[in-house]
Amino acid sequence: MIPAGTDFSLYFITDTALCGGPERVPEVVREAALGGAGVVQVRDKQATDAEFERLARACAAAVREAEDSLGRGVELVVNDRLSVAAELGLHLHVGQSDAGAEAARKALGPELMVGLSVSTPEETRRAVGQGIADVVGIGPVWTTPTKGDAAAPLGPDGTAECAELARAGGLAGVAIGGINASTATQLAGVPVDGLCVVSAIAAVPDPRASAAEMLRISRTVLTATGGAR
Repeated sequence: MIPAGTDFSLYFITDTALCGGPERVPEVVREAALGGAGVVQVRDKQATDAEFERLARACAAAVREAEDSLGRGVELVVNDRLSVAAELGLHLHVGQSDAGAEAARKALGPELMVGLSVSTPEETRRAVGQGIADVVGIGPVWTTPTKGDAAAPLGPDGTAECAELARAGGLAGVAIGGINASTATQLAGVPVDGLCVVSAIAAVPDPRASAAEMLRISRTVLTATGGAR
């Protein structure tokens, strides 16, 4: 279930290397949230389960600190690690080849969000038909160096087709893949609920300022599309 008031406009996904190492990830997460990210996903495919759990705990503490300053909620999502999400009571995002959405829903119950990656209209239709996921990550929109195993780029038109299917099926949809301040405006007219970024926040000297700028751009794009929930 999507918590009331969740703002998908700017969805930040961490990259441990781009952030400067595991010890810096929580700091970047806090700054991203303070800059306006309404959803943060912790992703590290290389970490062991124990390392990832420590990272997720530290990021949860950073999010709570940001929430105290902001006076509003920021949703924290775990990528792939179902056991960590269940242990910490966090939302979960899975890919087509990760732990299944059905297993995630069974373990997490109805109150937490389950996200699912989709890369084609067929995968989007299947996600809608399953009736399990709450939100789909649609992409890659463009080629991205932060995910080497990504599917072929959808481009704005392919992303729009998937987003329309998701919305018609009652799912939130966020675009991911190669999105930054230069490319985001090309998504005007695409009915997504938010934009996901990685390097645009993780790889810059001032993550808070970059998040604020990306949020401004995202809201402009979403206003143009009618995509913001």
